[in-house]
Amino acid sequence: MSPSMTCRVESRDGLTVVTVNGTVDARSGPALHRTLSQCLTRDPGAVVVDLSGAIVTDPQAAGTLATILDEAQFWLGTPVLLCTPEAATADVIVAVAAEPPPLYPTVADALSALTQYGGPVSELLLPISGAARRARDVVTEACVRWNIPHLIAPATLVASELVSNAVMHARTMMTLQVTLRPRYLCVAVNDGSCAEPIPRGEHHADATGGRGLHLVDMAADRWGCQQHQDGKVVWARIARSPTDPT
Repeated sequence: MSPSMTCRVESRDGLTVVTVNGTVDARSGPALHRTLSQCLTRDPGAVVVDLSGAIVTDPQAAGTLATILDEAQFWLGTPVLLCTPEAATADVIVAVAAEPPPLYPTVADALSALTQYGGPVSELLLPISGAARRARDVVTEACVRWNIPHLIAPATLVASELVSNAVMHARTMMTLQVTLRPRYLCVAVNDGSCAEPIPRGEHHADATGGRGLHLVDMAADRWGCQQHQDGKVVWARIARSPTDPT
Protein backbone atom coordinates (compact mmCIF):
# COMPACT_ATOMS: atom_id res chain seq x y z
CA MET A 1 0.00 0.00 0.00
CA SER A 2 1.22 3.47 -0.81
CA PRO A 3 2.94 5.21 2.13
CA SER A 4 0.73 8.24 1.43
CA MET A 5 -2.37 6.27 2.39
CA THR A 6 -3.40 3.84 5.12
CA CYS A 7 -6.54 1.74 5.54
CA ARG A 8 -7.93 0.27 8.75
CA VAL A 9 -10.55 -2.45 8.34
CA GLU A 10 -12.92 -3.15 11.25
CA SER A 11 -16.00 -5.30 11.70
CA ARG A 12 -18.96 -3.68 13.47
CA ASP A 13 -22.12 -5.72 14.04
CA GLY A 14 -21.80 -7.61 10.76
CA LEU A 15 -20.73 -4.54 8.80
CA THR A 16 -17.26 -3.68 7.54
CA VAL A 17 -15.94 -0.17 8.17
CA VAL A 18 -12.86 0.88 6.21
CA THR A 19 -11.16 4.01 7.57
CA VAL A 20 -8.94 5.68 4.98
CA ASN A 21 -6.29 8.20 5.99
CA GLY A 22 -3.83 10.14 3.87
CA THR A 23 -3.78 10.95 0.18
CA VAL A 24 -5.72 8.80 -2.25
CA ASP A 25 -4.07 9.35 -5.62
CA ALA A 26 -3.14 7.47 -8.78
CA ARG A 27 -0.42 5.63 -6.86
CA SER A 28 -2.50 4.52 -3.87
CA GLY A 29 -5.83 4.11 -5.66
CA PRO A 30 -5.18 0.51 -6.85
CA ALA A 31 -4.31 -0.57 -3.30
CA LEU A 32 -7.57 0.92 -2.04
CA HIS A 33 -9.43 -0.89 -4.80
CA ARG A 34 -7.88 -4.22 -3.74
CA THR A 35 -8.73 -3.60 -0.08
CA LEU A 36 -12.36 -2.81 -0.79
CA SER A 37 -12.71 -5.72 -3.23
CA GLN A 38 -11.38 -8.08 -0.55
CA CYS A 39 -13.94 -6.66 1.89
CA LEU A 40 -16.74 -7.38 -0.59
CA THR A 41 -15.69 -11.00 -1.03
CA ARG A 42 -16.24 -11.56 2.70
CA ASP A 43 -19.96 -10.86 2.09
CA PRO A 44 -20.58 -8.38 4.94
CA GLY A 45 -23.91 -6.69 5.50
CA ALA A 46 -22.40 -3.50 4.06
CA VAL A 47 -19.05 -1.81 3.50
CA VAL A 48 -18.79 1.71 4.91
CA VAL A 49 -15.79 3.72 3.68
CA ASP A 50 -14.81 6.56 5.99
CA LEU A 51 -12.92 9.22 4.01
CA SER A 52 -13.01 11.88 6.73
CA GLY A 53 -9.23 11.56 7.19
CA ALA A 54 -8.47 11.21 3.50
CA ILE A 55 -7.57 13.65 0.75
CA VAL A 56 -9.10 12.80 -2.62
CA THR A 57 -8.46 15.44 -5.25
CA ASP A 58 -7.10 13.32 -8.09
CA PRO A 59 -9.84 12.39 -10.63
CA GLN A 60 -8.18 9.04 -11.34
CA ALA A 61 -8.23 8.14 -7.66
CA ALA A 62 -11.83 9.29 -7.34
CA GLY A 63 -12.56 7.08 -10.31
CA THR A 64 -11.35 4.12 -8.27
CA LEU A 65 -14.02 4.82 -5.67
CA ALA A 66 -16.64 5.24 -8.38
CA THR A 67 -15.60 1.87 -9.85
CA ILE A 68 -16.00 0.17 -6.47
CA LEU A 69 -19.49 1.65 -6.11
CA ASP A 70 -20.40 0.36 -9.56
CA GLU A 71 -18.98 -3.10 -8.88
CA ALA A 72 -20.78 -3.33 -5.56
CA GLN A 73 -24.13 -3.14 -7.32
CA PHE A 74 -23.52 -6.64 -8.63
CA TRP A 75 -22.66 -8.25 -5.29
CA LEU A 76 -25.73 -9.75 -3.71
CA GLY A 77 -26.88 -7.59 -0.83
CA THR A 78 -23.62 -5.74 -0.17
CA PRO A 79 -23.91 -1.95 -0.43
CA VAL A 80 -20.87 0.32 -0.30
CA LEU A 81 -21.42 3.69 1.39
CA LEU A 82 -18.93 6.54 1.18
CA CYS A 83 -18.58 9.00 4.05
CA THR A 84 -16.85 12.35 3.64
CA PRO A 85 -17.45 15.71 5.35
CA GLU A 86 -15.24 17.44 2.75
CA ALA A 87 -17.16 19.11 -0.07
CA ALA A 88 -14.09 19.02 -2.33
CA THR A 89 -13.79 15.24 -1.96
CA ALA A 90 -17.51 14.78 -2.58
CA ASP A 91 -17.37 17.01 -5.67
CA VAL A 92 -14.52 15.11 -7.31
CA ILE A 93 -16.18 11.73 -6.68
CA VAL A 94 -19.51 12.92 -8.08
CA ALA A 95 -17.76 14.44 -11.11
CA VAL A 96 -16.21 11.15 -12.23
CA ALA A 97 -19.02 8.76 -11.23
CA ALA A 98 -21.21 7.37 -13.99
CA GLU A 99 -24.16 7.91 -11.67
CA PRO A 100 -24.35 10.27 -8.66
CA PRO A 101 -23.51 8.10 -5.64
CA PRO A 102 -25.08 8.57 -2.20
CA LEU A 103 -22.52 10.27 0.06
CA TYR A 104 -22.80 10.72 3.82
CA PRO A 105 -21.06 13.31 6.01
CA THR A 106 -20.23 10.81 8.78
CA VAL A 107 -20.15 7.08 9.45
CA ALA A 108 -23.04 7.54 11.86
CA ASP A 109 -25.14 9.06 9.07
CA ALA A 110 -24.31 6.12 6.78
CA LEU A 111 -25.22 3.58 9.44
CA SER A 112 -28.46 5.45 10.10
CA ALA A 113 -29.31 5.28 6.40
CA LEU A 114 -28.77 1.52 6.44
CA THR A 115 -31.33 1.06 9.21
CA GLN A 116 -34.02 2.41 6.90
CA TYR A 117 -33.75 -0.72 4.79
CA GLY A 118 -34.13 -4.29 5.93
CA GLY A 119 -31.62 -6.93 5.02
CA PRO A 120 -31.91 -8.75 1.73
CA VAL A 121 -34.69 -11.30 1.30
CA SER A 122 -33.40 -14.67 0.07
CA GLU A 123 -35.06 -17.89 -0.99
CA LEU A 124 -33.46 -21.18 -2.05
CA LEU A 125 -35.36 -22.61 -5.02
CA LEU A 126 -35.43 -25.99 -6.70
CA PRO A 127 -35.20 -26.13 -10.52
CA ILE A 128 -38.84 -27.11 -10.93
CA SER A 129 -41.85 -25.65 -12.70
CA GLY A 130 -43.24 -24.03 -9.53
CA ALA A 131 -40.05 -22.05 -8.86
CA ALA A 132 -41.16 -18.99 -10.84
CA ARG A 133 -44.47 -18.83 -8.97
CA ARG A 134 -42.67 -19.00 -5.64
CA ALA A 135 -40.27 -16.28 -6.80
CA ARG A 136 -43.20 -13.98 -7.57
CA ASP A 137 -44.63 -14.61 -4.10
CA VAL A 138 -41.29 -13.82 -2.42
CA VAL A 139 -40.87 -10.57 -4.35
CA THR A 140 -44.46 -9.51 -3.68
CA GLU A 141 -44.06 -10.09 0.05
CA ALA A 142 -40.80 -8.09 0.08
CA CYS A 143 -42.34 -5.15 -1.79
CA VAL A 144 -45.32 -5.07 0.58
CA ARG A 145 -42.99 -5.21 3.61
CA TRP A 146 -40.88 -2.34 2.26
CA ASN A 147 -43.95 -0.29 1.27
CA ILE A 148 -43.08 -0.14 -2.42
CA PRO A 149 -46.23 -1.70 -3.94
CA HIS A 150 -45.71 0.21 -7.21
CA LEU A 151 -42.70 -2.03 -7.90
CA ILE A 152 -44.56 -5.33 -7.47
CA ALA A 153 -45.49 -5.66 -11.15
CA PRO A 154 -42.04 -5.04 -12.69
CA ALA A 155 -40.17 -6.84 -9.90
CA THR A 156 -42.31 -9.98 -10.05
CA LEU A 157 -41.97 -10.07 -13.84
CA VAL A 158 -38.18 -9.81 -13.56
CA ALA A 159 -37.96 -12.46 -10.84
CA SER A 160 -40.23 -14.83 -12.76
CA GLU A 161 -38.21 -14.54 -15.97
CA LEU A 162 -34.81 -14.87 -14.29
CA VAL A 163 -35.91 -17.93 -12.32
CA SER A 164 -37.61 -19.51 -15.33
CA ASN A 165 -34.43 -19.01 -17.34
CA ALA A 166 -32.39 -20.71 -14.60
CA VAL A 167 -34.85 -23.61 -14.40
CA MET A 168 -34.73 -24.14 -18.16
CA HIS A 169 -31.01 -23.68 -18.79
CA ALA A 170 -28.99 -23.95 -15.56
CA ARG A 171 -31.07 -26.78 -14.07
CA THR A 172 -29.39 -26.37 -10.69
CA MET A 173 -30.45 -25.20 -7.26
CA MET A 174 -30.68 -21.43 -7.24
CA THR A 175 -30.95 -18.57 -4.77
CA LEU A 176 -33.32 -15.69 -5.39
CA GLN A 177 -32.31 -12.51 -3.60
CA VAL A 178 -34.24 -9.25 -3.39
CA THR A 179 -32.44 -6.20 -2.03
CA LEU A 180 -33.75 -2.70 -1.36
CA ARG A 181 -31.42 0.23 -1.96
CA PRO A 182 -31.99 3.98 -1.57
CA ARG A 183 -32.56 4.40 -5.31
CA TYR A 184 -33.48 1.00 -6.67
CA LEU A 185 -34.70 -2.53 -6.01
CA CYS A 186 -32.32 -5.32 -7.02
CA VAL A 187 -33.52 -8.79 -8.01
CA ALA A 188 -30.83 -11.43 -8.49
CA VAL A 189 -30.70 -15.17 -9.16
CA ASN A 190 -27.58 -17.15 -8.29
CA ASP A 191 -27.35 -20.56 -10.00
CA GLY A 192 -24.72 -23.25 -10.50
CA SER A 193 -24.17 -22.84 -14.25
CA CYS A 194 -21.42 -20.70 -15.77
CA ALA A 195 -23.31 -20.35 -19.08
CA GLU A 196 -24.33 -16.72 -19.55
CA PRO A 197 -27.93 -15.91 -20.53
CA ILE A 198 -28.30 -14.82 -24.15
CA PRO A 199 -31.28 -12.77 -25.38
CA ARG A 200 -33.41 -14.43 -28.05
CA GLY A 201 -32.31 -11.98 -30.73
CA GLU A 202 -28.73 -13.28 -30.46
CA HIS A 203 -29.77 -16.93 -30.83
CA HIS A 204 -30.01 -18.92 -34.03
CA ALA A 205 -33.51 -18.83 -35.50
CA ASP A 206 -34.33 -22.36 -34.33
CA ALA A 207 -33.00 -21.87 -30.79
CA THR A 208 -35.38 -21.93 -27.84
CA GLY A 209 -35.56 -19.65 -24.82
CA GLY A 210 -34.14 -16.19 -24.26
CA ARG A 211 -37.34 -14.25 -24.97
CA GLY A 212 -37.81 -13.53 -21.27
CA LEU A 213 -34.62 -11.50 -21.16
CA HIS A 214 -36.24 -8.93 -23.43
CA LEU A 215 -39.04 -8.60 -20.87
CA VAL A 216 -36.40 -8.15 -18.16
CA ASP A 217 -34.73 -5.49 -20.29
CA MET A 218 -38.03 -3.61 -20.58
CA ALA A 219 -38.98 -3.89 -16.90
CA ALA A 220 -35.55 -3.07 -15.43
CA ASP A 221 -33.41 -0.03 -16.02
CA ARG A 222 -30.31 -2.22 -16.02
CA TRP A 223 -29.47 -5.93 -15.88
CA GLY A 224 -26.41 -8.11 -16.28
CA CYS A 225 -24.55 -11.28 -15.37
CA GLN A 226 -21.59 -11.78 -13.05
CA GLN A 227 -19.57 -14.99 -13.15
CA HIS A 228 -18.16 -16.58 -10.01
CA GLN A 229 -16.31 -19.79 -9.19
CA ASP A 230 -19.44 -21.87 -8.63
CA GLY A 231 -21.69 -20.46 -11.33
CA LYS A 232 -23.15 -17.03 -11.98
CA VAL A 233 -25.46 -14.32 -10.71
CA VAL A 234 -27.96 -12.78 -13.11
CA TRP A 235 -29.23 -9.51 -11.67
CA ALA A 236 -31.58 -6.69 -12.58
CA ARG A 237 -32.28 -3.41 -10.87
CA ILE A 238 -35.49 -1.42 -10.97
CA ALA A 239 -35.55 2.30 -10.19
CA ARG A 240 -37.73 3.09 -7.18
CA SER A 241 -38.93 6.27 -8.88
CA PRO A 242 -39.62 6.56 -12.64
CA THR A 243 -37.85 9.92 -12.63
CA ASP A 244 -34.75 8.60 -10.81
CA PRO A 245 -32.11 7.51 -13.35
CA THR A 246 -30.11 5.66 -10.71
